[in-house]
Amino acid sequence: MKNTAKLLLVLSLFALGFTGCSKEKRIERHLVRKEGKWNVDTYDYKYYYNNTFYPNESFTYSAAGNFVFEKNGTYVWTTIMDGDTDVSAGTWENTADELTLVQNSFALKFKILEESKKEMKLEYTDSDGIEKEVYTLTLKKD
Repeated sequence: MKNTAKLLLVLSLFALGFTGCSKEKRIERHLVRKEGKWNVDTYDYKYYYNNTFYPNESFTYSAAGNFVFEKNGTYVWTTIMDGDTDVSAGTWENTADELTLVQNSFALKFKILEESKKEMKLEYTDSDGIEKEVYTLTLKKD
């Protein structure tokens, strides 16, 4: 009986080791891995008015800059579009399905659509009920 109890204890601890890593922590580790640098492979913007998509008002950029996520919860986002470069910085935090970037008390909440060690797809939607803007970023590690 003692051996059975010990075996169950060992198996329980082993099982806990596999389930102890939450999706939230895994995403956090992926973000800061390898100096935390993610290239913005594509930056896609879609515009809708009264739920009608307007392709002439929408665009997609390739190689549109990069993010650097630090372990201390800060980030730097460099965007490169149409030859213009813009740099913003602030703090970040994540949940299992959302990445929040805060700059000057303004929070951008990106939904995490896809996530792996080398690629992440994020989406931010801004809507007032009539106009809707959807930003989709595909990030890749080198």
